[in-house]
Formats: sequence, C-alpha cells, structure tokens
Amino acid sequence: MAEDGIQWIAEVFDAYCVTFARDLDVAALVRRLGGEPARVRRDVSVGEAFSWAMDQGSVALLGTCAGWAFAVELWSHEGAERGASERVSAGTESVVLVSSTGPEAFLHSGDGVLLASFEPGTPAEDWSGAAPDALRATLAAAGLLAGDGTPCPGHDTDGAWMLAAAERAFGLSLPRRTLEHGTTEAVLLP
Repeated sequence: MAEDGIQWIAEVFDAYCVTFARDLDVAALVRRLGGEPARVRRDVSVGEAFSWAMDQGSVALLGTCAGWAFAVELWSHEGAERGASERVSAGTESVVLVSSTGPEAFLHSGDGVLLASFEPGTPAEDWSGAAPDALRATLAAAGLLAGDGTPCPGHDTDGAWMLAAAERAFGLSLPRRTLEHGTTEAVLLP
C-alpha cells in the first residue's frame, strides 16, 4: 500500500480512532482489539463500512503500511477504550490517535504498558503514563516540542499537531487513496 503519512486524516474524516501496531499482521491486530480474524471482510469501501457500522456497531478498516498494522475506526473509538492500547502493544509497540466528538487523545504503549497518554494542548508535564518523558524527548527530537513542553512555533495544539507528531516521531503512514476512494479489509469490533 502507498505511504501517504497521516496528517491528511483530519482533512478527510470528521471523527476517527486509528490504532497502529508495529510489526503485527492484520489478524493479530484484530484479535488484540477483540475482533475475530475469520470475520474480516475483504474489499470494503468507506461507504460500505459506514452502512455496516450503522447496522451493527463499531467497524474498523484494516491494513498494513510502513511496518505497522492499522485499524481505522471512523465512527467509534474501540482502540482507545481502557486497556486496548496495552493489549495491542503486547510484545511490540502501539500508537492510538483519537479525534471524535469528545476530546482528542494520543496514546503510546509498549510491551503491554501505557507509556504516554495526553490530550493535545495539555502541558507536557501533565502527560500521564509510565514513561511520558521518553515521548516528550522523541517529539522534541522531531522538532515538534520545545524544551518547556509546548509545541514548537508553527505547530498548533489540536489534532493536526497530534497527527504531525505521530507521523514524524513514529514514521506512521496510511494509504490515503485506498482508504478514501478504494477498498480494504474491515471487521466488526465488539
């Protein structure tokens, strides 16, 4: 799949929850999110996923890109539910990005532990998790966070900054054309 970064998501989708898992296949990600790999549907468009979600509940569009498996929820946020990021990250690393009708959130977990969690705009010293300093250092090295924990000039504090931070710090990418206009795999989440 093409690598298009992730900053485009906010331009295209009003609400989203994207779960990334480093070096996992789609079936493993689906299991860790509580879904059933045998129930994954192939060749599902965004419109078909929307109809499916309206009829039956949370649906995630699935795939792999740039070494990460991804699950894109456009009308739910199961990937950000309590403990999901930690389950997904067992033996690996996960990043979950949420922008929905509620607050936005950035979750980074590794080997089953929530390492850092914050809402964009929250001062860096107020970020939670087992190792928020590591994420602050990563974002500072990527030129997105000043030493005082505020976004560097030229970067806002909303979801666009969150997407830019995740893209640059972790090399995250999603196939824009496929997700926006094509088809991909999808699964109903519990």
